[in-house]
Amino acid sequence: MEVGTVYGGYYGAKGYEGVRKEEKREDAGFAGKVAEKGTVSPKDMTLDEYKAYFNEKMNSLYTHPSQRNMNDVIDITDAAYKRMQTDPEYEKKILDALAQNKAVNFGGNIPVIAYMHIDDTWEKCYGYTQGMKENVGYSGSSSAKKADAGREKKARQKELLEEYLEKRAQAKRQQQELLDEKVTKVEQERSRLAKAWSSKQQMARVSSVYESNIMTETVAGGEVK
Repeated sequence: MEVGTVYGGYYGAKGYEGVRKEEKREDAGFAGKVAEKGTVSPKDMTLDEYKAYFNEKMNSLYTHPSQRNMNDVIDITDAAYKRMQTDPEYEKKILDALAQNKAVNFGGNIPVIAYMHIDDTWEKCYGYTQGMKENVGYSGSSSAKKADAGREKKARQKELLEEYLEKRAQAKRQQQELLDEKVTKVEQERSRLAKAWSSKQQMARVSSVYESNIMTETVAGGEVK
């Protein structure tokens, strides 16, 4: 999987905001800067500029209050950014899907984790939620219970991040193993063909020498047995 950008709950309980408030403030002026320079088409931006442009759009989408304590991961590949940069309809389709997900009301019970993978085709995009837990903040529990939930949330976020990174590393190892296996098979086949060709060449030389000896003996009046 080609990985472009991963957003998620690693920064704290921000729902689908994806970045810390201070980071968001730093990027918040990107659209304004673009406007100051006049209308700039996404196609004329660099990839990094378009990423900032799209991410600002994504972060400005409405998020339902029930999702504020949800661990979320939004995985966007570079191929997806490039597709959206040149295809406004695809960009809109992705933003609509994100908006729909962010508007879901989970009430007092929210998923432990919500994951969405965005790629360069709709068929390769997918998402899922895993587990359910009490939404402490949304149900209005005591401050002590909220503090305990916050510590539990941070520990779970760290665990989920480690699991996610391990799965990515495992996938890369498996891909490398498959590649190594293919290379080994190609080398073995190449060696086999080389040996077969060498054997065929030797047989041809032996046959040529044999025929040459026969011709020599025939010319000399020798008897061919």
